[in-house]
Amino acid sequence: MDTESTSLEKQSIRFSMRSHLLTLLMISLPLALSQLSEMAMSTTDTILLGGLGVSAVATGGLSNNFFMSTMVTCQCILGGMGVLLAQSRGEKDHGKESEHKGREIVSAGFLLAVLIFVPAFVLLVLSGHLFAWMNEPLEVISDGSQYIHILLWSLLPDLAFIGVCRVAFPALGSEKILLWIMPLMAFVNGLFNYALIYGKWGFPALGLLGSAWASSITAIAISLLLVLCAISLPSLRHVMILGALRIKTFLEVSRLGIPMMCAAACEILLFQITTLRAGQLGTQSLAAHQVALNTSSLLFMVCLSIGQAVNIRVAYWNGAGLPKQVKKSIFSALALVLIWTFSTGICLIFFGDEIAKCFFMGKVPDTETLNLTTKLLMWAGIFQIVDGIQTVTGGALRGCGDAVGPLLIGLVSYILVGLGFGSYLAFHSVYGVTGLWIGLAAALAATSVMFSFRLYRVVRRLSKLNVP
Repeated sequence: MDTESTSLEKQSIRFSMRSHLLTLLMISLPLALSQLSEMAMSTTDTILLGGLGVSAVATGGLSNNFFMSTMVTCQCILGGMGVLLAQSRGEKDHGKESEHKGREIVSAGFLLAVLIFVPAFVLLVLSGHLFAWMNEPLEVISDGSQYIHILLWSLLPDLAFIGVCRVAFPALGSEKILLWIMPLMAFVNGLFNYALIYGKWGFPALGLLGSAWASSITAIAISLLLVLCAISLPSLRHVMILGALRIKTFLEVSRLGIPMMCAAACEILLFQITTLRAGQLGTQSLAAHQVALNTSSLLFMVCLSIGQAVNIRVAYWNGAGLPKQVKKSIFSALALVLIWTFSTGICLIFFGDEIAKCFFMGKVPDTETLNLTTKLLMWAGIFQIVDGIQTVTGGALRGCGDAVGPLLIGLVSYILVGLGFGSYLAFHSVYGVTGLWIGLAAALAATSVMFSFRLYRVVRRLSKLNVP
């Protein structure tokens, strides 16, 4: 026992803060590029649909947003699989017996993806009724539901193949595969969109629905490519080929994954409801809100990738039984995210006017809209700093196996502070749409503080449990 403890301690000393920073960067970069590639797909769809007119952009945008929000939320249920895979890898690398085998974990994640596919499929099939309930125009209801029904062909590949591989590869140390596959996905999607919307290179001109077919074909093709990598590469094959399923492993993956999915749903709903509330304040407020939201969402992809990376590393070191390395991973991730958010925050605060003008190229907006957009970008600069902190601390908590705590904290912060306080400032004071963003910043600040306190207690408890 003493020999094993000494060996682990030596490894702990060798892994310096610099090593942690480099490892987090190596994991974060492919994940960030993967996230940005998905955003590029949506942007490409919108640009190419622009040639069909305003109606096609509106219908395609609404339908794609509804599908993507549903699909991404459901993919988050696979987060528990990533935590257990990284933890199992840490145990194996440091000579410990793992409670859950890698192949059993992947099999459990795959089954969970298939199971969550069913309610997601039903929800999306009913999209036409939901659009009607939202009082959308008849054209949007008809064309939008057809658009989503075509996208349904890609739902199972998105969840069971792309989703599983995107979570499993980084947890197994093979995140570099995503570095070239996900940008390829965005490129292929753009080509198919152009061909099927406008009837190029011998393809039929399908208009709006051509964009949906392009997205589905791309998802199916990329899922096949990812599966090929999973079963052919020696570093992945022994884990990624599905095997026997243990009920205990499935329940553990579900215990972690379901709260992660619910937390993601709450956060997505917070921003969706805030956008609807901004629309109630008028066109200028909605336009300014959309610019600030699009800008902060783009910058947030880096924070999200750092949060995912620290989730993996914390789970890895937790499995290894090295709490000192858990702490170093957390501090390294916080340092990275603060460098990023402070740098970009300064740009948003001091160059908001120039950034706002980029979104209105070709048509200079009225002074009131421009000033309002600049003000919201300033708040976005402040907002993303606390958002980055809560993303990293939340990822670390989940890496420690605590998924319910972040969900409950998020529920309280998002509902009471984000929606409650933000709506009060927007509709019962002079702040208007700025009040909504103050509410968002306050909610995420409260979340980051509570996450930090909870993380301190969780890591302290882990340190006591791992005392030799």
